[in-house]
Parts: sequence; C-alpha cells; structure tokens
Amino acid sequence: MTSDVKTVEGTWEYMTYAPKGQRCSACMKPIERFDLTRRGQIERVSGPPVVIYRHADKCPK
Repeated sequence: MTSDVKTVEGTWEYMTYAPKGQRCSACMKPIERFDLTRRGQIERVSGPPVVIYRHADKCPK
C-alpha cells in the first residue's frame, strides 16, 4: 500500500492504539504496543471494508 490510500469516507475515523500484530499501512513496519495510530478503512472488491492502521506521527526509520 502507499501513503495516499483513500479511506471509505476519505478521512481517518479516529486516533487509537492498534490491536497486537498490526502493521502500518504506509511503512509496513509493526506497530508497537503504545504507538498512537490513525484508524481507517479501505474498500475491497468483494466483501466488507478492511480496517487499516497508520502511525499518527511520522513512520519510524
């Protein structure tokens, strides 16, 4: 995925802590336990939307 992924409504839903095992949709690095993230959804061709998480600040190097 790229950093310009559009969410279902075009905006991020809210800021939260991601569930264990999630990866940032921008940098694909694992999200640490207390990293604040943005939550969004992307549509799929078949089936319900998929929830994605992205680092709230800059992605770690």
